[in-house]
Amino acid sequence: MKKFTIFFIFFYFIFNIEGNGNAKTTRLKGINEVDLLVESLSKYAEECSISYEKIETTAKYVLANSKIKISELAWTPILYIKVSVVHNGVSCSVFSKITVQTLSDKDPYDFGNRGAFLYYQNDRIATGGIKSSIANLVIEQIEEMMKEFVVKHHEDNQ
Repeated sequence: MKKFTIFFIFFYFIFNIEGNGNAKTTRLKGINEVDLLVESLSKYAEECSISYEKIETTAKYVLANSKIKISELAWTPILYIKVSVVHNGVSCSVFSKITVQTLSDKDPYDFGNRGAFLYYQNDRIATGGIKSSIANLVIEQIEEMMKEFVVKHHEDNQ
């Protein structure tokens, strides 16, 4: 179990290099539409009762109650939801992350750059037993991150 804990802490820091602090420094001004992309889940997600459908429904529900619309047009910023699940037979550990990003040849920050631009990032980590309510906790964390995103969007578009 000790090796698993050390691995999970390492796993968290590898995927969390920029951390949640970045969410406070990004700009969402003018982004009124996003293309929702929920990453496919690993085979361990089912063992931990985490479903793609619940993640997608949670994200769509929060967006439906905001000023942000879902679009599938090209060059629309992507609201990307990634849920990584690790399972060791005893417990489930989950790293959840949402980002808003785009590929563009026009720099939204007017620095003359082009490429991939990250507008927003937020993440959470959770761990629990197989029979625990880890799936409910993960969905609650995604809902919380989505609500924080909507609030940040509202603040940036005042």
